[in-house]
Amino acid sequence: MTCKTLTSPLASALIAASLMLAGTAVQAKDTPEPIAVDASFRASEQAMKVLTINDTKVLKGLTKVAVPQFSVEFVTFDHASAETSGFAAAGRASVSAAYKLIGVGQEDFQAMTESLYADFIRELQASGLEVMSAEQLGAAPSYRKQVAGGTPTPIISDSAIVVAPAGMALYGVNRVKAEGSKNTGMFGALSALSNVGSAISGAFDNVELQKELGGAALLEVHMRVHFVKLTNNNKGFFGRISSTASVSAKAYPSITAAHMSVFAGPEGGHLSLKQPLTLDAAAFSDVREEATTAKDVAGAVLTGLIRFASGSKDSAEFKRFETVADAAKYREVVGGGLGLVREMLVARLKAER
Repeated sequence: MTCKTLTSPLASALIAASLMLAGTAVQAKDTPEPIAVDASFRASEQAMKVLTINDTKVLKGLTKVAVPQFSVEFVTFDHASAETSGFAAAGRASVSAAYKLIGVGQEDFQAMTESLYADFIRELQASGLEVMSAEQLGAAPSYRKQVAGGTPTPIISDSAIVVAPAGMALYGVNRVKAEGSKNTGMFGALSALSNVGSAISGAFDNVELQKELGGAALLEVHMRVHFVKLTNNNKGFFGRISSTASVSAKAYPSITAAHMSVFAGPEGGHLSLKQPLTLDAAAFSDVREEATTAKDVAGAVLTGLIRFASGSKDSAEFKRFETVADAAKYREVVGGGLGLVREMLVARLKAER
């Protein structure tokens, strides 16, 4: 019995970390076919279809829960590149495209997350669960310990903003996920490993936290919102031998990931969105090429002169675009989509209990 108590939190943390980090890899490599959200989408019906659960046993008999972690990542920048192989006398062609989200910002993201969290708590209560209050969480020594070693929100990088309810710091697996976009290169990789180690260590604190909260199961939620789908049109053999390189883009809001960890005693279960949800593109009022600066022109001229002098037939193109959000429409569309995911999580939790 003692062995199980010691190893199960470790196993749960490893599973949670691997699942959440795998979700990032899937987005970058091979995204599953998305589901378009329209007026016919019913969260209660879709909950059984688009949410995967690694272990339903941990959800059985839940009566009391706490929500120590709740975060949403809003992607604000993305880019993609394509390149040809430059067979025979033809030069190699390459193109890069970068897209930036404008028109909405941190205040909008914060407001949507606050509302989403408040509704999540209310729906958990309406489903028949007793939910520990923020005050009860804050009084628990194990929670204060993890928060003290956590990262305050918002967490802002060049490509995303991760927000949580006001005053909530992220730790454990949620911090691993939130800081993933910042971890690039050797030192970034070391930081990521350090965060994973922290998440594993925190699993033992989670067991203590449940005891301090009178046996309440812990629910930790993270969701991810994107704004553009970029495609390298030169993948594969025939794409590489093409004489031109191209990247295509489709701008629309989408929820590309949603994950809820459930820690009940020493055991852990995990609910994940297995397919992205695509939302109404009307959230964006325009997609436009970013204005060229004098510095950009000077750089392009210098590159061209160097290639001419060297006799190179290679060509390279880099373009920057802005995806312009209608702030009110964006909050309506994205807030509604996140709300559907929230409803599915609660519905599936209730069905499995």
